[in-house]
Amino acid sequence: IGLLDYGLKAGDRVVSWLPERFSEQMVLQFACSKAGLILYELDPSLAIKDPEAAKVALRKALTITKANVLVSQEAGDDVNYVRLAHAVIPELEIQDMGNGIPFLTPRFPHLRICIQTGFDDEEKHGWFRYHHMLTPGSDDWDSYQEQLDETGTVITADMPLKGTLEVDAQGIPTAVGKSFSNKDVLEQNLWPTYCKILQKEFHEVEGVGVVF
Repeated sequence: IGLLDYGLKAGDRVVSWLPERFSEQMVLQFACSKAGLILYELDPSLAIKDPEAAKVALRKALTITKANVLVSQEAGDDVNYVRLAHAVIPELEIQDMGNGIPFLTPRFPHLRICIQTGFDDEEKHGWFRYHHMLTPGSDDWDSYQEQLDETGTVITADMPLKGTLEVDAQGIPTAVGKSFSNKDVLEQNLWPTYCKILQKEFHEVEGVGVVF
């Protein structure tokens, strides 16, 4: 869980701007469960029909959740999500995470890490690449567990995992809704693919991959 390497701790909040069908979203769900993070999901499809409304939605989601992490696709469905995010968080165009300086934005003081799914850093120096956040593990060595042990964190079934956003008719978040625990997510099948993987059952993911 590379997120722990950057000082995140159980209870910190992640906003995902990824489609539900993306494998990156499913990996993120498991990462948040294993690290004790709360995952909020913002529907990226709003940007396809109304990019300006999508900017408002992202701004509201980051504000009301007090998100510590933003995870976004780079681009898809003829939408450049990185560019939209830059309009909301201009500091992403100014800062260079390769310098080792912590990310700071007065607009969203809780935001510490922004991650995008692309494979290059061109005009994206304020972002981390998603694939750089993946850390190896094995049956003999669980790096994330060692980090949890260092902070005395114990992940339980009752810890919050899935946060929800209340949205208006346009799809703009208006408030933080109910949170669901690890146990709730599994028992209520709130993330179908995630649950099927845990149950070791076949599941067909609807939709298609990235369409440019």
